[in-house]
Amino acid sequence: MRFEDYKHHLPLQIRFCDIDRINHLNNAVYHNFFELGRVIYFNQLFTHSINWNERGFVLARTELNHILPVFINDNIYCFTKIIKIGTKSITIKNSICKLENNNLIECANGIGILVAMNYVKNESIKVPLEWRKAIEEFEN
Repeated sequence: MRFEDYKHHLPLQIRFCDIDRINHLNNAVYHNFFELGRVIYFNQLFTHSINWNERGFVLARTELNHILPVFINDNIYCFTKIIKIGTKSITIKNSICKLENNNLIECANGIGILVAMNYVKNESIKVPLEWRKAIEEFEN
C-alpha cells in the first residue's frame, strides 16, 4: 500500500472499551473508525456545499479486511480516499495503520459504497456535479 496516495488521514484514539477479551481492538470498532474517517473527510471536503439535513450519503455496503491486530497502546491512524465515483454512488477506501519504529504498518483496510441521497424525499440521487468536482480536485 502506498500511503502517499492518501491525501486524508487522522489519528485515532483507542479507548479501553474498544478492546476485546484477547486484548486487541474489537472487530466492530474498525467500522466505527472507518465511519469517523468518512465523516471528517466529508466535513473537510464539502465545507459548505452540502446541507446534511437535505442531501448526503447512506452506506449501502461495507467490506473489512483484517491484516494485523491492533492493541491498546498502538499509535494508529485512519487513511481515507474516494476511489470511484459512479452515477449515484461513490466507493470510499479506508486503511487503519499503526506507527511502529517510524514506519506505517497496515492493520486493516476496507471499502464502503455510499449512495447519494435526497433525505427530504427519501430517494437516491445522482452524485451532484459540485460534489464530483470537489472530490476530483481533492483526490487528483
